[in-house]
Amino acid sequence: MKSKIKILRIIHTLSPELGGPSNAIIDHSKAMIKKGYIVHILTSDISNKIKTKIKDIKIFNKGPAFGNYGFNLNLLIWLIKNKDKYDFFIIHDIWRIYTLLARLLLKNYFVFIHGNLDPYFRFDFFKKIKKQIYWYFFEKRNLLSSKSILLTSEVEKNLLNKSFVNTTGLKKNVVNYGILKPNINKKKAVKIFLKRHPKLKKKSFLIYLGRFHEKKGCDILLKSIKILNNQNIKLNLFMAGPENEYKNYLKKNCEKLKINNQIYWSSMLNGYEKWGAIYSSKAMVLASHGENFGLSLAESLSCSKPVLITNKVNIYKSIIESKSGLVAKDNVKDFACILKEFNKFNKKKIQKLSKNSLQCFNDNFNLNSNNDKLYKLLKD
Repeated sequence: MKSKIKILRIIHTLSPELGGPSNAIIDHSKAMIKKGYIVHILTSDISNKIKTKIKDIKIFNKGPAFGNYGFNLNLLIWLIKNKDKYDFFIIHDIWRIYTLLARLLLKNYFVFIHGNLDPYFRFDFFKKIKKQIYWYFFEKRNLLSSKSILLTSEVEKNLLNKSFVNTTGLKKNVVNYGILKPNINKKKAVKIFLKRHPKLKKKSFLIYLGRFHEKKGCDILLKSIKILNNQNIKLNLFMAGPENEYKNYLKKNCEKLKINNQIYWSSMLNGYEKWGAIYSSKAMVLASHGENFGLSLAESLSCSKPVLITNKVNIYKSIIESKSGLVAKDNVKDFACILKEFNKFNKKKIQKLSKNSLQCFNDNFNLNSNNDKLYKLLKD
């Protein structure tokens, strides 16, 4: 009997507050297990702070790590002792020590880039210089030694030509990325959400789920709503994500824009409350200046909810082709235009968008049926 292929995924943290990769890796691993792979996860988390029991997935938390580059002696010792138990390794971090350890210790490793070579980062001068130095001495060699770097879209692959570092010579493969379709009772989820957010009962609203960061374009969302107010178009927006200084800045900006009564804030949502928020909304919005994927967009599409995004979100071509939302440039004027356009849609048009949204999810981001490109790489 042929033995199952064993894969170790290495990621700095599974903390859900850091969004994207930390959340998607679980669904990605569950999909691989359904296909017959054995998947374990190695992190620099501290065991008593991060959830470690997930059905069918062994998680080894070897934190804490130290410094910006994540030096971790416990993880290093564990990896040396256990590396021969695995057939393949998937690294979910660059700009930290994990890819260097992979080059020095491992064979058959892949590296998920997760948008970390995006041209957006060239606008931060000091961060760009620091990363260019690290790239020249370490990171490029780390990636050249991998079986391939893994990308989530053709757009991300093409953007590497405009990156702030020279990516010539890297083996590049686009693989499917996304989530598993949630097995959620819709009515129960909506009931839980509205019970916890009673002010939104009987209100029509757009939703933003994610981290609060300048890169995410949240200021564009607020200013767009202000522009539409001046045209006597009143939109409500629910914004949920971890607390930080930039979120506080946005709240103060709401006061200056005099749109306080239209913006509803929440901490990060999980489980039924999160899915209830999506099901209760009209559409998901993301005005990002640079976004590799946008996990919340896949979640929205899986709930038959359209998305309103910028052309700096790397899945924007899939949204245009499937007619599952609207796309604008990443500026206030253009984003306000698609909000206005969406607000004009009648019930029939919304129903068509909803149908297209679910189809877009199933065609592009449903890991139950769209993980074949990665499996092929593991077999080659």
